Order: sequence, then C-alpha cells, then structure tokens
Amino acid sequence: MPPTPSPARYNPFMMLLHWAMALGLATAFGMGLYMVDIPGITPFKLKLFNWHKWLGVTLFAVLLVRVVVRAGSKLPSYPASWAGRLMTLVKTGHWALYAMMLVTPVLGYLYSLAAGYPVVWFGVIELPVLIHKDPALKEVFEELHELSAWGLVILVAGHVLMAFKHEWMDKTRILGKMIPGLKVDKQ
Repeated sequence: MPPTPSPARYNPFMMLLHWAMALGLATAFGMGLYMVDIPGITPFKLKLFNWHKWLGVTLFAVLLVRVVVRAGSKLPSYPASWAGRLMTLVKTGHWALYAMMLVTPVLGYLYSLAAGYPVVWFGVIELPVLIHKDPALKEVFEELHELSAWGLVILVAGHVLMAFKHEWMDKTRILGKMIPGLKVDKQ
C-alpha cells in the first residue's frame, strides 16, 4: 500500500491548541510584566500573581496535550526546498520552543514554592509542594523564571518573524498550514 500523503494543513484541534497557547503565552507574559511593577503587596497584585500562576499551570497542561496530539497526528510536510541546514534550524527552533514552554512554568512553580506560596490551581487543586520556603532558592528561581520567559519571548518572536519571512519574502505559502482560510502551497 502506498504511504498516505501528508495533509496540507494541521488538523483543527492542533490549530486550536497552537492559537490558544499563543494567546495564553502573550497574556501570561504581559501579566507578568505588569504585576511585578506594582509596588508593595496589594490584594490586586496578589490576585494577578494567582491568575498568572493559574495561567502558567493551564499552559503547562495544554502543552502536554499538544505534545500528545502532535505525536498522534499526521503533520504537513515541510517545503521540499527546506533541505539541509535550514531544516536543522527549523526543527531546532521548534524543539527549543517546546522546551521553553515546558521549562518556564516549571521554574515559575518552583519560584512560587521557594517564596513560600503553594500553587492552588484555580483556588481548588493544590499542586504538590516539592520544595519549602527558601529565600536563597527563591532568588535563583525568580531569576531563572524571568530569564526563561524572556528566552521564550525571543523564540516566539523568531518563530513569527521567520513564518512571515517565508510567507512574504520567500513566497512559500506556509501560514495557511496553521491559519484556516489562507492559501497553502501544495507539496
């Protein structure tokens, strides 16, 4: 039996997960930037920190679902012209995105625990306390969480810029693979 050809687009559930993740990451990053600049400890600031943590846990869960769905899905093929070094860069960039989407919330979780604040998802499900309050670790995890968040922003920006470059400069119609209604090149 001949192999099944690759689909032209990602399946609708993968598209939904991709765009939900994009919206969630933008929201989490914006909220993080905003809340750390609020002086002192206020009820509003504490509320934002909780929302930020809930969103981080949710994004972590969505990422796990996304990995499982991706592993079980037939994916669109990359353009044939993307051989050699370009393919290595594309795949490395995608894996780096997945790694940072995994690492960033884990570091935020550890930062919260080291600061002495357990994470209670939506105020209902208490996540395990893996480490106890530790001011020295708090500083380390705070810095690592911030650095990983900025690293993730840089990777996402690179991902978006390269998608636009391929679409508009190289005239390789790839945005339609992840955006319904747009034209996609036949492989």
